[in-house]
Amino acid sequence: MSDQLFREVDEEVRQDRLQSLWKRYGIFAVAAVVAIVGGTIAFVLWQNAQQSARDADSTRFLDAVIQESAAADAALLELRELAEQGTPAYRFLARLREGRLLAARGDKAQALAVFDSIASDADLGTTYRDLARLLAVSNGLDQLSQSEVETRIGPLDVADNPFRVTAREFLAVAAIQAGDRVRAKEFLRANQTDAQASVASRARATEILAAIGR
Repeated sequence: MSDQLFREVDEEVRQDRLQSLWKRYGIFAVAAVVAIVGGTIAFVLWQNAQQSARDADSTRFLDAVIQESAAADAALLELRELAEQGTPAYRFLARLREGRLLAARGDKAQALAVFDSIASDADLGTTYRDLARLLAVSNGLDQLSQSEVETRIGPLDVADNPFRVTAREFLAVAAIQAGDRVRAKEFLRANQTDAQASVASRARATEILAAIGR
């Protein structure tokens, strides 16, 4: 009887600790990592595009970004038109920005559709398509099942993919949400031992593993 009681208490302590970690890290912290990576890639692409794109595309894109806070509907309309009419670089940036704006407004289903369309665009490079997959998951993790998350970003968990560490974090989150701690531990341990993972990523993996039980 006492052993059972101790096990129940230990499990409650683990749950409380995990919830505390969720507040400190959680989905939003991982999403921030992807947003930073995405923002960096987008900025570099935008800088490169400046050299060859029409000035009109640059002006339209910047105008849409400026309008986002005060006139989101107008910004979305401008971004969608640019995504159809602009040069390749600005079409990509417009679609990426549209997805992020929709997600920020709470239109998760539409945001997922936009990111999915980017991820399936054969005209884009693998890096940009993988980024779209991660952004789709980061913005839709509360709506996607564990199997859906694994289908979307499981293929990114390979040695030569630059997004593998972030992908594993999302995969671990999805597994924990589904109650699949065994699977979650696989992803977290992989990040612990990945020499290319950042110190912060390894620390998160270690602490969450301690919370859910090794």
